Amino acid sequence: MDGERGDGWVFGEGDVEIRWLVATDVLAEGLNMQDCDVVLNYDLHWNPVRLIQRFGRIDRIGSEHDIIWGLNFLPETELEKNLGIHTVLQRRIQEIHDSIGEDAKILDETEHLNTEAMYAIYETEGKQLLLFDEDGGDSIDLNEAEEFLRNLAKSAPAEFERIAKLRDGIRSGLSSTNKDMFVFCQQGNFQQIMLLDSEGNTRSRDISEVLGAIKADEKEPAPDKLPKGYNSKLMKVKASFVQEAKHRQAEMKYSISLTQGQRYVIRELRTLFGKTEDEDVKARINLLEKAFRMSPTQAVKKELNLLRRNGIVGEALLKRLSNIYFQHRIEDRISTLEDRVSKEDIPRIVCSEARL
Repeated sequence: MDGERGDGWVFGEGDVEIRWLVATDVLAEGLNMQDCDVVLNYDLHWNPVRLIQRFGRIDRIGSEHDIIWGLNFLPETELEKNLGIHTVLQRRIQEIHDSIGEDAKILDETEHLNTEAMYAIYETEGKQLLLFDEDGGDSIDLNEAEEFLRNLAKSAPAEFERIAKLRDGIRSGLSSTNKDMFVFCQQGNFQQIMLLDSEGNTRSRDISEVLGAIKADEKEPAPDKLPKGYNSKLMKVKASFVQEAKHRQAEMKYSISLTQGQRYVIRELRTLFGKTEDEDVKARINLLEKAFRMSPTQAVKKELNLLRRNGIVGEALLKRLSNIYFQHRIEDRISTLEDRVSKEDIPRIVCSEARL
């Protein structure tokens, strides 16, 4: 592979042939690699311009390849639900297509190219690209926000502590030309940060964009009162969040993966439940089924696999499972989990802000 590195070092025909090159994002710019015909992204950067730069390493004048390939690894489904990287990228890429008519598809085949705007970049002196530059716009990177909080904790620990201990439901206002509203909802580990229009319709859930929209100077004066009907709008947002949280919980419960050992003992417990008329035994079976549906420790996993391999069924299985239940103190794990759920699994509005 012929090419030139950014520091001037050249590798050419006399060097060992390279078939695969693995690198961090440092390879995204400054290198000419026209001998290559495939770029494989193991991560998706939130800014599509960075992806375009990566493909640009091989999409160069002098390439002998008629076709070059840009391949992307998409985030795992559950991770994508929490981070929304793919969703953010799709929206930003479509904004690029709509504004400057990018002449190639970046992420997948579902993109809609705006061919009429293909050369708008040359007619507007490239100003359209500033919409997508990492330093452009009002968005705030999450790392930047975290750094701000770390600095606040060091420089003003008392103020940081006061903010950290604020109760849920805090409402604030900000003078603004638009009438958007910001709401942060939480249920357990499920969180949603939202920017909504004046009618309460979600405008954005992109964390960087929302943080940029609510950024304000510490001396920014707060309005004396909140707008009329603000609380009713908040309750509608919360009701929508509750439904979304319920749907997410149902999906997680449905998609939970059980080990082979778990599936075996639960199936046999269900069989035993259908054969007995003893209510005490049924209650015992229900308790054991609940216990062994939980994510097992490695030690419990081995015990369950052993029961499956040995084909233990009926009363013998019930006895062995009861022993495992007490020996591994599964009752304590259930109690801890239920206590945590009862305290944390309550939908709530952490904070909100109105624009006046």
